Amino acid sequence: MWQQIWKLVQKFIGIVLPLFIVLPLYCALFPMWYMDEEYAMYRQQKDYVTKNQDTNRVLIIGDSRTKAGFIPDELSDSCYNLALGGTTPIEGYYTLKEYLEHHPASECVVIAYAPMHYMDVDALWTRNIYFHVMNREDTAELFQIAAGCQNNENILIENYRLEYAMYRFYMPNKYCTALKNAAFIGRHGANVSKYQQMTLERGHNFFGLANGSGDVNGEAKEADFISSDVITIYMQKIFDLCSEQGIRVVVEQLPMNETSRSILTEDFKSHYRQYMDELAIANPTVQIFGDFYMYPNDYFGDADHLNQAGASAYCQFMKERYPDLFY
Repeated sequence: MWQQIWKLVQKFIGIVLPLFIVLPLYCALFPMWYMDEEYAMYRQQKDYVTKNQDTNRVLIIGDSRTKAGFIPDELSDSCYNLALGGTTPIEGYYTLKEYLEHHPASECVVIAYAPMHYMDVDALWTRNIYFHVMNREDTAELFQIAAGCQNNENILIENYRLEYAMYRFYMPNKYCTALKNAAFIGRHGANVSKYQQMTLERGHNFFGLANGSGDVNGEAKEADFISSDVITIYMQKIFDLCSEQGIRVVVEQLPMNETSRSILTEDFKSHYRQYMDELAIANPTVQIFGDFYMYPNDYFGDADHLNQAGASAYCQFMKERYPDLFY
C-alpha cells in the first residue's frame, strides 16, 4: 500500500513541480522571451522611469494615440513620450509619480487621452497588471479608491484579489497562452529590437502603418460620452501632483479621422466638452483643450492612430500652438 501511495505522490510532484514552480519561475525570469512586442514597450518605459535620470523639459502622458502622434524627435530636444497603449489617467498618474521619484521635475506635462479613456479602463488587467508594471502598493491603492466609486466594474472584476494574485505569481492559466504562441523563446529577438527602438525614439511608436484609413474609431461607436468617476479622481491626482512639483499642465487631444469625427453624436460631443469645461473650472491653472480635431483619412494608419504623415503634421501644429514648450 505504501508503495502505491509513494507512486501517487511522485506523480503528483511530477505534475505540480513543473506546472506551478518551474513554469512560473521561467515566466518571471524571462518575459522578453515569450511576451508580445507591447511588453517590450512597457518594459523599456518602466526601466526608463525607474533607472534613468535624464532631465526632460516636457513629458507626454497618454494612450496609444498619443504614443503614435507625439514624436519627440520632431518636437523638442528635451521631450519624452511616456504614453502607453490602452492606458488611462490611472496608469498615467502612477507612471508620472514613479518618474518624479527618480528624475528632476519637468517644466510641463502634456496629457492627451482619447475620449473613450476618460470613460472606462481598457488594458489595466490585460497589459498593466499582466506585464507587472504597477507595484503592489499602487495597485492596492487603486483597488481601495475604486471600491468607493460607481464605475469600477472593469477594475474590481470578479474575484479581483484572487485574479491579481494569479498574475502576481505568474500562474500558468494566465501565461500559458503567451508561452504557447511564442513557443517559449520565439519572441526574444523581436522584443529586444522593440526595446531598443523605444530607447532610441524616446518612447515614440507607430501603431497603424497604412497610407490612410476611413475606418470608424471607438468614440464614433458610442451613443454618448459618460465619464468615469475613478478616472476623474486620477486626473485630479495628476493635476495635484504637478501642482505640488510646480509643473505646468496642458491637456490636449489627438485628431480623429474624417469618418469618425463626422458621425460622432451631438450628445457625445456636448457631454465631452462639458466634462472638459468642468475640469478646467476646477483647475484654473491647467490649460485644457476640450474639443476635437479632425484630420483627413489619409493621415491615419488605422481607425485610431496617426500614420507618419499625420503625426508629422500634428507635431508641427503642436509646435505652432505651444512655441514656448516645443522648440
